[in-house]
Amino acid sequence: MRTTYYLMQFSETKALSDAVGFGSAFLFASVFGIRLYNTRKLVPSGLISVLSLGALGVFYAAYLQDKV
Repeated sequence: MRTTYYLMQFSETKALSDAVGFGSAFLFASVFGIRLYNTRKLVPSGLISVLSLGALGVFYAAYLQDKV
């Protein structure tokens, strides 16, 4: 996520930062969603999965905002 924050500082790399952030949040949500499904334990898999889904929403909203 540090890379995403760094790329967000410059207007010419803003779209790239949205893509990197969205991709990493999607990866984390997928991995921890699978772990939650397999283990059925809320902590830590469920918690991190929910946080990753929240980050996924934030990056998608940032992408839509930059697109306009």
